[in-house]
Amino acid sequence: MPQHSDDHPTWNRARAVVPRGVSSGHRVGWKQVFVRTSGAYVWDADGNRYVDYLNAWGPIVLGHSDDRVNRAVYEAASTCDLTGVGPQPGEPELAEKICEVMPSADKVAFCTSGTDATMHAVHVARAVTGRRKVLKFHGSYHGWNDHVAVGSSRKDLTAQSVLNTPNGGGLHPEVVADVVVVEWNDRAGLEAAFDEHGADIAIAFAEPYIHSFGCVPAQPGFLELLRELCTRYGSVLTFDEVKTGFRAAIGGYQSLCGVTPDLTAFGKAVANGYTLAGLAGRDSLMGHLGAYDREHATIDGTYNASPYSVAAANATLAVMEAEQIHQRLWDLGARLREGIAKAIVDTGARAVVDGLGSEWCVYFRDELPTNFREAMESDADAYGRYHASLLSQGILEPAFPTGDRRLNAATSDEDIDRTIEAVHVALAASRR
Repeated sequence: MPQHSDDHPTWNRARAVVPRGVSSGHRVGWKQVFVRTSGAYVWDADGNRYVDYLNAWGPIVLGHSDDRVNRAVYEAASTCDLTGVGPQPGEPELAEKICEVMPSADKVAFCTSGTDATMHAVHVARAVTGRRKVLKFHGSYHGWNDHVAVGSSRKDLTAQSVLNTPNGGGLHPEVVADVVVVEWNDRAGLEAAFDEHGADIAIAFAEPYIHSFGCVPAQPGFLELLRELCTRYGSVLTFDEVKTGFRAAIGGYQSLCGVTPDLTAFGKAVANGYTLAGLAGRDSLMGHLGAYDREHATIDGTYNASPYSVAAANATLAVMEAEQIHQRLWDLGARLREGIAKAIVDTGARAVVDGLGSEWCVYFRDELPTNFREAMESDADAYGRYHASLLSQGILEPAFPTGDRRLNAATSDEDIDRTIEAVHVALAASRR
């Protein structure tokens, strides 16, 4: 059983100079300080090893500290580092590969984060359509720019709260007012939103498979309806594949579901943990990106398509294809979910499990949720006991109930067996 310090000196040191001790809010709440990673494992400062099912919220798809990716990064940095002039080494090759595998991609522009990618998507759509409004789905997180940081607040969620509640303080209220929020899988609500606002909707965002509150698929026909409404009203359909892109499939979830968006925001798994994201889409839209004038949307950033991150992505995609990584991810994910489902039956726990490929979520409720409000009804106390038990057994998962878990390609069959055994113990603990 892992033993760790309750108040590690690194936390105290960080709190003195960094707000709340971390530079990303979701890192608060852990007692551990992690100091080493390799393959499927992470080690904390007290020497405890954990099977990692957080994987930095998705970027680690091949495995931690992958030598093939790291060697490519070192070679790039040693040969030609950042110049800020013209195409960076490896940039066109990476764009060509993404255009080859992703259905929506005629052109690709690279940036540094999912927040950047979704911000540029809004700018492009508004530049092309001349409209202001953004449509998104309740609970889906698309980054922290004002255009989309609405409608996924957990802390303020009540049965009566409005759907377009801002996600945090400091957002511009007039921008928030331009965001139309619809409950996921609500066909009538979606049609009503377009009936009322369709002529003003520049862009509609969707995670084609929801990971913002666990693992919640679109019901049959829902994505097709969204596609049809965007086409009818001239709105730009944008898939947020920051979590599904290059993890669910090398071509993204759109290559599985058969619905093609106009734009795609991606990031996370494309570079196995190195800082890279991007926006892909139809040439007629992407052609409005990059110029310095009032008619086009500008993309600019010294670190966009840095040679190191591009090298990491080219190496990552090459390994994915050569080793059929996604087949392994799907096989391991299916085996783990089957084991969890059996453990739920064996222990009589009030829980359900669902997932996609390498990802899954356990909800402590009677039925799988179909939207954000239902997902948030998962028993948080039961999950707290479940999570604490797993952590004590050396299994690292998200600290809150609706966080999605994922494995990486370095996860072994033995890791899966051990995890299923730990889940049995943790589900029993959740009932106390």
